[in-house]
Amino acid sequence: MKFKFCSDGDCPLWALAALHALGSLPASLFRTLLQHVMEEQPDDGITEILKDTSLSSREECARAAAVIRWVVQQACACACGGAQLTRDLLVLGVPRAHAAALADAVDSYRPEHVANVEANGFMINKLTDVSATPGPAGTVDTFTLTMHSDDVFTGEHKKRDLIIDKSQASVLLEELKKAYKKMEELDEQ
Repeated sequence: MKFKFCSDGDCPLWALAALHALGSLPASLFRTLLQHVMEEQPDDGITEILKDTSLSSREECARAAAVIRWVVQQACACACGGAQLTRDLLVLGVPRAHAAALADAVDSYRPEHVANVEANGFMINKLTDVSATPGPAGTVDTFTLTMHSDDVFTGEHKKRDLIIDKSQASVLLEELKKAYKKMEELDEQ
């Protein structure tokens, strides 16, 4: 299935498994965990929150924090509002209370995310190399697009990895061609 918060693609298997594991938590405990993660408090507190649950191991605590961060960041990056996120998560089998809590977190975090993007953006100064490899384990039909660039002001070398759905690769290529054409037009002026 296609989900808006997953860039209109499938939900990665690792995220799906982690969401289902979190579904076993009582709603109040999940909200406490969500609040802890969203406030960016130390991850050691997660162990304390989950100490009397089946998710008390260090690995499970890390997975819980990772999937919460991932869902919120993905939803914001994909312009997926809380209502749509709730629908997507319900289809994935996430309990209603958990889906609603994540949707509230997304709606609360969105202004901060937008401000960060507007302030920092995503700029590639001078692209020196691009490569595509299969996506990470647990993803379905994805590529990892690796871009190497040089900052034109500092000379610093940067590497940026983007995970994209295979179905979006052709759209991305077309958009990059349009952008390149616009840049050439600007150079001619």
